[in-house]
Amino acid sequence: MKTRMWCCWVVVIAAMMLLGCSSEPPPTEDVTKIPAQFLNKYWDSQEAPVAHIIRRQYRLREGDSLEVIYHVRHQMNAIYKIKVQDIIIVRFPYQSDLDQVEQVHSDGRLHLDLVGPVQAYGRTIDELHEDLNKRYSAFLKNPTLTLSFKESNVKIRELKEAITTSPRGQSRLVPITPDGTMSLPFILDVRAAGRTASELHDVLNQAYQDIGLSELEVTVNVQTIAPMRVFVLGEVRQPGAILNAPQMATGITEMSLLQAIAQSGGYKPGRAELSMVSLMRRKHLAKPEIAIVNVFQLLENRTKAAGKAVVADASKYRYDIWLEDGDVIYVPTTEIAKRADYIELVWTRGIRAVTDHSMSYNAADAVDWLGPNP
Repeated sequence: MKTRMWCCWVVVIAAMMLLGCSSEPPPTEDVTKIPAQFLNKYWDSQEAPVAHIIRRQYRLREGDSLEVIYHVRHQMNAIYKIKVQDIIIVRFPYQSDLDQVEQVHSDGRLHLDLVGPVQAYGRTIDELHEDLNKRYSAFLKNPTLTLSFKESNVKIRELKEAITTSPRGQSRLVPITPDGTMSLPFILDVRAAGRTASELHDVLNQAYQDIGLSELEVTVNVQTIAPMRVFVLGEVRQPGAILNAPQMATGITEMSLLQAIAQSGGYKPGRAELSMVSLMRRKHLAKPEIAIVNVFQLLENRTKAAGKAVVADASKYRYDIWLEDGDVIYVPTTEIAKRADYIELVWTRGIRAVTDHSMSYNAADAVDWLGPNP
C-alpha cells in the first residue's frame, strides 16, 4: 500500500514539473496589427450595437448573379461630340456633285472628295464645319456647305437593340464567373468579385465612359448570392466546413469569427488557446494573409482598473471580424493540454500499461518447458 502511495506522489510531482506553475494571463492582442480588411466597424464603448450601423457593405462573390439595368440619359444642353461610326451628311447647295454621306472610320477620320481625310472624332459639328470651310477654300471660291447627322450614337443604338432582344428588356442577368469577372456588351472581363455593388456601379459606368458612351448609365442590383463556405479546425467540438446558405429575405449573408466558432459547436474549455486563434484569408488578396486574433479578449465581458470596481466592458466586442468565403480558422491547443496529452500518451498508455501487464504476469502463466515428471 505504501509503495502504491509513493508511486502516486512521484507521478503528481512529475506532472507538476512538466506543467509548470505559470499563472500569467493570456497575452493582450495588439489589434492595430490585424489587417484593416479583417476588422469590423468600430463603435464607442458602452454604445448599444445597431445592426444597420455595424454591418459592412456586402462584397460580391464568385457565383453571385447580378441584374445590370441600362439607362440612356438624354442631355438636352450637352454639346455632342462626334464618335466613331457616326454617319455625317456633307451637302453643297450650289455644287451638288460634291455632296457626300460618310461614316467616321475607326481611325476617327472622314474621307472626303478633294480634301481627303479629315479628323472628326472628338469634335463638335460646328468645329468640323469650320475646318471643312477652310479646307474647301483651297479648291472652291467662297464654298458653302452644310453638315448634319444621318446617324449618331451608333453604339447606343446597337446596345439598345442588344438589350431589347434580351428576355429582360432594358436589363441583363449576369453571373460572376469562377475567376471573379463578368462580361457585358462592349466591355469584357470586368473584375466584380471582392467589390461592393456601388463600387462595381462606378467601374462599369467609367468603362462605358472610356469607350465614348457618356450618355449611358448602368445600375447594379444583386439578384442571387452564392453560399459562403469557411473552415474551422483545432480545438472545437465539430471541426470541418461551415456552409452559410444566404437568405435574401432576412438579409443573413455574412458570418463573423465568433459565429463560425459557435456553429462548430463552440470551443473546448480547458483545451482551446483562445488568445492565439489564427485566421487565414486568401480570396481577393494578392497573397494569403494570416491574422492572430485574441478571442479570449472578445469574450471577456468585465474589466477592472486599479482602485475601481469591476464594470461591464463592451469595447472589446468591436473587434469581431467578418469572414470571407474560403477563410480558414484554427483554434490551437493550450500548452497545458499539450503536456497533459503527452503524459497520457507516454505514461498512461505507455509505461503504466506495460508495467500493469508485467505485474499481472504470474507463475501459473509460465510455459512448462521440462514437461511432466516421470
